[in-house]
Amino acid sequence: AGAPDLAEAIGVLASARRRRGLRVVVSDFLDAEPSLDPGLELPWERPIRRLAARHQVLAIEVIDPRELELPPVGLINLTDPETGRSRRIQLTAKVRAAYAEAAAAQRATTAVAMRRCGVAHLVLRTDRDWILDIAQFVLRQRRMAHLTHRHPTPGVTR
Repeated sequence: AGAPDLAEAIGVLASARRRRGLRVVVSDFLDAEPSLDPGLELPWERPIRRLAARHQVLAIEVIDPRELELPPVGLINLTDPETGRSRRIQLTAKVRAAYAEAAAAQRATTAVAMRRCGVAHLVLRTDRDWILDIAQFVLRQRRMAHLTHRHPTPGVTR
């Protein structure tokens, strides 16, 4: 019962096995009480940073585009699946724009937090081909690893 606690789940993942290795966290990274201030620490940041201190961490953020923008349908009834609370809302252009802006700010806050934690961050969308996105991510990671491990050529200054 209640909302799942991502910070607690990451803590369990960290204590599950002591051997160093790859740890993958798959989540939407949405918090019950979102903070849209990129300077504030999110509840799951400290546990994921602790996990990343010992292991290689890949954070896979799953995004449903229906959560990024509201459709122009008028009056709707929204129900929170975690709490069961319902509300009727009139989806005016102003409400839809404010929602899209808040969703974009939340995505940006999550991306900044991932960089602060020093973990690899892969975003997968439910309306796209995940295989293609994963392949592109792996290629980008390989290129970055190659560039960071390059040794300077003797006699050449950069």
